[in-house]
Amino acid sequence: MGSVAVVPSFSFGPWGGPGGSPWSYIATDGIKEITLDVGRNIRAISFADAKGFISGTFGGNNPNNIGKEEKITIQWPSEYLTSITGTYGDFNGLLVIYSLSFVTNQKAYGPFGSPSSGQAFSSPPDGNVIVGFHGRSGWYIDAIGIYVQPAPTTSLGPWGGPVGNPWSYIPTDGIKEIIMDVGRNIRAISFADANGFISGKFGGKDPNNIGKEEKITIQWPSEYLTSIKGTFGNFNGDVVIYSLSFITNNKTYGPFGSANSGQAFTASPPAGNVVVGFHGMSGWFIDALGIYVRPVINNQMMEINSKLKLLLWV
Repeated sequence: MGSVAVVPSFSFGPWGGPGGSPWSYIATDGIKEITLDVGRNIRAISFADAKGFISGTFGGNNPNNIGKEEKITIQWPSEYLTSITGTYGDFNGLLVIYSLSFVTNQKAYGPFGSPSSGQAFSSPPDGNVIVGFHGRSGWYIDAIGIYVQPAPTTSLGPWGGPVGNPWSYIPTDGIKEIIMDVGRNIRAISFADANGFISGKFGGKDPNNIGKEEKITIQWPSEYLTSIKGTFGNFNGDVVIYSLSFITNNKTYGPFGSANSGQAFTASPPAGNVVVGFHGMSGWFIDALGIYVRPVINNQMMEINSKLKLLLWV
């Protein structure tokens, strides 16, 4: 695994009471372990990241009130924290965190503590990864909040043939336009994002074999790509992309090209994902095509994240 593009984190919360002292923790790598001291309420919390670095212990300053240790182990990087839920309320005259649950992209851990006590809270599951926590603590965990960044980008595919040159495209904002040269197969493809930045043209290197231009306009951010499908097969001795269709949360565009030729494929990411880029092989034609995806986010978070670079593992 390579480097991670630097993306600012932003916070939610904290939820709970005003007592105790403020604390903050941001992991240097993915959060791997969470250790809790649990009784009727959450008495203390600490963290360890995937590099083995551990945080201090937050809370637990009452030596006469020690609870049961509960430990969560997260299988980073395939598993990562996405949200938390819990309850908070009065405990011996203090407003504290009564219970916590931790939700990853794979499962939920908890609840720990007393989930039937106090007032419920939850952080929004907005397609982000939790990279840290903040709050207030003293004898107990008085309040807790989270720091988040956009979730990692995942690659699917490519489908098609092995010839041509590899290419990759991820925009700085949502994909707004897809432009294709189309004949019996997909001869070239290019993109434009919502900031107006355009990509280079991939494919289309045969000046004597130019197809018809087809353009798709996507109404980002209310409309976004969710998957693609198409066909590929032999064309003049090379395996190429014969046809493509582009599916958004609103409609399907296509098919473009020869949908009845070649072998069918469908790029179907898990539900709740958005296509954020493309990759493949190209030369005279589009020889192969794949997609980059990440969890979809609500309109408010889209507005925030459109000002940030997408988190890309390179």
